[in-house]
Amino acid sequence: MAVRWFQRAFKRIIQKRMVEMLASRSYTLNHEPMHLLLSESDERSVAKRLVAEMTLEEKISLLSGFEEFCIPGVERLGLKPVWTSDATLGLRGWKATVTDFPASVALAATFDNELLKQVGSVMGYECRALGVGVLLGPGVNIARVPVNGRNFEYFGEDPYLASEMAVHYIAGVKQYPVITTVKHFACNNSEYDRHKSNSEVDERSLRELYLPAFKRAIEAGSLGIMTSYNQVNGSYTSEHPYLIEGILRGEWGFDGLVVSDWNSLYSTDGALKHGVDLEMPQAKYFTKERVLDALRRNVVVEEDLDAKVLHLLTSYEKAGLFTAPMADPCCKVGSPESRTIALKAALAAPVLLKNERQALPLSASMKLCIGGSNAFRVAQGGGSSMIQHESEPETFAYRMQGSGATLLPARWYAHAKEKQRVRACDAVVLVVGFDHIEESEAYDRPWTLGESDRKAIDMAVKLNKRTIVVVQSGCALEMESWQDGVAAMLATSFLGSCTAQALQSLLLGEVSPSGKLPYTQARHVHDYRSMRAYPKDFEAVTVARLKKGQGDPAVRAVEKLCYTEALMVGYRQFDTEVTEPLYCFGHGLSYSTFCYGHLMVDELSPGKWQLSLTVTNTGSFPASEVVQLYVHALEPVIFRPFQELKGYQKVFLEPNAEKEVQFMVDAKAFERWDLNAWKFVSDEGQYELRLGSSSRDIRLTAVVEYKNRKP
Repeated sequence: MAVRWFQRAFKRIIQKRMVEMLASRSYTLNHEPMHLLLSESDERSVAKRLVAEMTLEEKISLLSGFEEFCIPGVERLGLKPVWTSDATLGLRGWKATVTDFPASVALAATFDNELLKQVGSVMGYECRALGVGVLLGPGVNIARVPVNGRNFEYFGEDPYLASEMAVHYIAGVKQYPVITTVKHFACNNSEYDRHKSNSEVDERSLRELYLPAFKRAIEAGSLGIMTSYNQVNGSYTSEHPYLIEGILRGEWGFDGLVVSDWNSLYSTDGALKHGVDLEMPQAKYFTKERVLDALRRNVVVEEDLDAKVLHLLTSYEKAGLFTAPMADPCCKVGSPESRTIALKAALAAPVLLKNERQALPLSASMKLCIGGSNAFRVAQGGGSSMIQHESEPETFAYRMQGSGATLLPARWYAHAKEKQRVRACDAVVLVVGFDHIEESEAYDRPWTLGESDRKAIDMAVKLNKRTIVVVQSGCALEMESWQDGVAAMLATSFLGSCTAQALQSLLLGEVSPSGKLPYTQARHVHDYRSMRAYPKDFEAVTVARLKKGQGDPAVRAVEKLCYTEALMVGYRQFDTEVTEPLYCFGHGLSYSTFCYGHLMVDELSPGKWQLSLTVTNTGSFPASEVVQLYVHALEPVIFRPFQELKGYQKVFLEPNAEKEVQFMVDAKAFERWDLNAWKFVSDEGQYELRLGSSSRDIRLTAVVEYKNRKP
């Protein structure tokens, strides 16, 4: 108990320093486009013409940032500075009332591509309002371990889902001249000692799990990519010849900007030769003196610097930053229209895990008691995602108090009078979980709820059969010890400023929950293979781990994080091993019920099929359902996970309404990485196409046979 209190106090100090770092930031918005002093007769791209006009010192100046979040310009050539901004819940650190959204893992729970595009559109619009040219997101790292402190910033455990979320988010942002920067490349699946960890991962797992979302984001038009703090197979990602030169630049043909995460360079030579284009937040390894020294020693030549600067300026040119004003006075932050989209996302994200005896929805006429650590605050993740609000958003507790609910004080379970209130009320709602202190970058998150929340749940279920628990966390957490007596549970992650309104609407039945779990909720932490070789002290934080010896092997050695589970991550493991999770990937109940039927499979051409089925709302509540498509190889030529998500569609239906849902399936749905051919291949054979409401609730199946067709 004392150890956990100390850890929370220490984390609070860390978060306070992060907030203080941003508190003094102010910006002068520039409403003018860049005026580039170039010859009109030159037919080369603007980016190439600019590089040709630059002096060596000007090129070096563009290799690093300044003022924490700014990329410098070259005044002589009319190239203006470009501001960047953190972007997970919203644009962070700005002295303006920005729109803040649910965390990325909550957005993933919506399984709603169109909604993600709308969210991205608001982010791009508000970038234009504030003069931001480079958006530092989205994050697409896979939830390999449930305790990763930044899981809330990512899109869950499945690469297909993460890819689709990122693609549609980027499509929304791209409606404006703004560069997205997909992060953190790559295998940044933990915050435990992130500067001194080496993710040791096999090639097939790297290709099938950890790289697909980055590749799809680039194909969707992301002009930036951010490297991570950690090493991958022995090399820091900011200077990784295989990841950056071999895969990103070589195989994928990416010619955009590669930027370091803040303070994540560890040498000059490696990063200059085969690493990032831009060091942030300021020059440490890319100082003028160090770069000139590397040139003198022939580590690099000036053409290597030209390539880095060209990557930056090519991204500017493709995004339209050269011709658009740096800020658009017609765009506004925090508009009612933008906040409507944020509320829409907050309503679509929560996952109804259980609902025994139809405990939900509640009636507005019921006598309710409201408690739990997060009922009295609007919880969010910490670090570079944390939004500083000009005024504190409305909490769920006080919104419900305005409707007549009784608020339970902290540790109410120790007072006879409060216990009697809980016993006498019609239902008790406890909002529990973590906040920006426990869930943040720089360290991992506890597996268990705080003691006060656990005691409150235990007492409530003894006193009141209609106990509702709302859980707010960035990924799975320990539920096995307390969930049995709970009548209904909602997993919401962090919903932003709309938390109170969204929870009230969902609990009172104004809207049906429609979210689906984007990760597997296990019974015990070591049910996850990935946790069995994980550091036992993952929850602990020390000054040495946060700071001492970052990037310096002489001070503190790098430790291995071995991905011994290989492909067995999340539902791939649980479904292959037939291990029963507490709640499976894709699970999420509704206030209504749905019937699947009339599956038709048409082969449109060799190796390409169209699937169609009908979904009917058989209940009395208007609601949405997410139809999920999984692919299972019946006789795989090598080991494969039992099934993999390859499609999903969200449909809204009024009671008794029916809708046809269609999926297209081709060879790509059957792909795996072939170590001999060193590429993705689709093996011949039979594949079962599995359609259902979750990974464990398969309603319809069909078998197709794939054959390679030689040209």
